[in-house]
Amino acid sequence: MLRRFFITVIALSAFSIMSVACAGGGGDIEPADSYESLSAALEAAGMKVGEQVENNFLFAGLFTVLEIEMTASGQDILAFEFATEEEAAGQAALVSPDGYGIGLKYINWVDTPQFFLNGKMIVVYDGSQSLVTDTLITAMGERFAGESPDGA
Repeated sequence: MLRRFFITVIALSAFSIMSVACAGGGGDIEPADSYESLSAALEAAGMKVGEQVENNFLFAGLFTVLEIEMTASGQDILAFEFATEEEAAGQAALVSPDGYGIGLKYINWVDTPQFFLNGKMIVVYDGSQSLVTDTLITAMGERFAGESPDGA
C-alpha cells in the first residue's frame, strides 16, 4: 500500500515537472514593436534573453538603421527598430521573397532566413529552433520573407 502511494506520488511529480517544462514561460506573448517588447515576448515564451548589442560589423548596412543583436536561449536574432512604420515598411519592401537579397545586397545566410515585420520593427532570425520561430510569429505576425527551415 505504501509502495503504491510512493509510486503514485513520483508519477504525479514527474508529470507536473514535464508539464511545466513543456509549457515554456507560461506567460502571454504580447505583440513586439520595439527592442524591449521583443525581449519581453521572448522571455514570456520561456527563453533566456541575453544582452542586446549594437552590431556594427557583420550585418552592418542591411537596412538604414543599425541592428541590435540579441540572443534568446542561444539563438541569434537581429532586430531593426525604425523611426516610423512607413520607413520599416519601405525597408521591408527591399527584401526578396526568399530573404537572400536586400536591395542590391546578397546575403549568404548560415540557415534559412526568416523576416518578420510589426509596426516599426523588422526582425531577422537565421535559425531553425521552432520555439524561436513560433514566438516570433506570435509576437511579430507571419513572415514577410524567407521561409520556415522545415519548408512549411
